[in-house]
Amino acid sequence: MADKMYLIVGFVIFVIALIVFLIWLIRHQRSTTSETQSAISDRDLLRRIAGQPDGFVTPASLSEQTQLSKGVARIRLQALHQAGILDQAHNAGLTSYYSLRHPLTDREITELSPEPFLTVEDVITLFELYDYRPRDQDLILSTGLPLRLIRREMKYFADQGVVDTLFASDGYGKQSQRIYVLKEPYRSQPDQFRGRAEADNLELRTILRNDNFIV
Repeated sequence: MADKMYLIVGFVIFVIALIVFLIWLIRHQRSTTSETQSAISDRDLLRRIAGQPDGFVTPASLSEQTQLSKGVARIRLQALHQAGILDQAHNAGLTSYYSLRHPLTDREITELSPEPFLTVEDVITLFELYDYRPRDQDLILSTGLPLRLIRREMKYFADQGVVDTLFASDGYGKQSQRIYVLKEPYRSQPDQFRGRAEADNLELRTILRNDNFIV
């Protein structure tokens, strides 16, 4: 009976330790990704991958081409892989090779607001630019904003009932990517969305200031 109790206690301790480690790992990845945007932004990282002769990079090759350490390069690439933006392959030695899942489609955009976040008018412009179904990759390329900030703002509009987030995978075993679409009535009548601009823009600025994204 005592042995069984020790096993149960040991298992509970193991599960708690695993949860604590996963929480630390996620926070460390997010912190590393945010802190290294100045060294190479998500947009520049995607363009660098697209510019490779074979379209592949490894953490080691990315580290050699940038100011990132090999470990940080791996975290940055893995974050984009988990977002469904990059595909991951391995060689016989289990070295990870990352490539773009979809070709870059840098579309010409007139002008976005100078604000360090996506205003309502920016969102409308971007949805129109990408046929009302932009992906994370599209928004990164068009705005230059990091993925984390884009995700935060799209979540805000989703919580407000303006945007719906679709999760799509291009095949078995592939990470799902996010596709954003407008909900009705904003899908059919974008002017109703513009009518929310003042309140939504103020709320987004407040959220980002509280998260230390802007001062």
